[in-house]
Order: sequence, then structure tokens, then C-alpha cells
Amino acid sequence: MKQFVLIFSLLCTWQTVLSQTTYYKGEWTRVNKHELFTGIFKIDITNDGKAQAELVWTILAADSTSRYYLDYYNGKKGKSGIEYAEGFFSAVTNDLYLAGKEKDDPYLILGLDKYHLKLASNKQVLYGTTETEGTNEGLFYAIKLNNESGVKAFMTAKTTVKK
Repeated sequence: MKQFVLIFSLLCTWQTVLSQTTYYKGEWTRVNKHELFTGIFKIDITNDGKAQAELVWTILAADSTSRYYLDYYNGKKGKSGIEYAEGFFSAVTNDLYLAGKEKDDPYLILGLDKYHLKLASNKQVLYGTTETEGTNEGLFYAIKLNNESGVKAFMTAKTTVKK
């Protein structure tokens, strides 16, 4: 029995060491545009630097300088979708690179971006740029949530998309 408890404890510790899940709340906009999305994000990073993310985005504003975007997003304000991304994290430089791979997007509000992000030295802020529709005009900013409130906010947001 003692061996079982020891082995179980080691396996649990090993799993904890191999991956870390962090939750963030943030925004995305485009340089010199009036587009605004807010989001709740779940990011898993393994010890070897592999990263997976679920980004629940909600549109708050469309680019008012573009008739196309105004028409496209008409009636979609407050709607959400999930972007699933993969990439890697460098613990040496605090750089996080993600590429959108697929989406759960019932309201057709999302694209699949490439994220070039930096984790601040205090580990509380994630910021950077995104490649959107062939341009590098996306701006991303997010703050870390504590795990309890992060899990709750993320699951609530995800549930609104998965209804």
C-alpha cells in the first residue's frame, strides 16, 4: 500500500511539473481601427515548451471606417467564438508563439491568427502582436487571472459558445 501511495504521489507530481495551465483576460484590436474583441484565455504550457490555447473571443466593436466590416458584424456585437491555437513558449525569453488551428465559431466572427506574444517579467501580463488576414496589425493585451476565478470565467465564457 505504501508503494502505491508513493507511486501515485510521484505520478501526480510528474503531471503537475509537465504542464502548467494559466488563465488570462484581455483584448484584441487592430492598429488604427475601431475593432475590439475581449476574451478569456486558457493557455497550457508543457515543460518542453509546447503550448496549446483556447481563446474565447467576444466582439464588442467593428471597424467603423469599413463598410464591409460594419455590414459583416452587423447584429453580432456581444457574440462569442473559440479559437484553438498551438505553438511554443520560450522560458528563456518569455516569448509565446501561437497559431490558430481551428475554431468553434457559430456566429462567424473569428479568423485564425498567428500570435507573437511576450510574457512580462512579473508573469502577470501577456502582450504583443498578431498576424491577421495577412497583416501584422493585430494588438493583443491580457492580464493573468488567479486560477479559481480564471477557471470560472473561462468555463462560463466557453459555455456561451457551446450552447
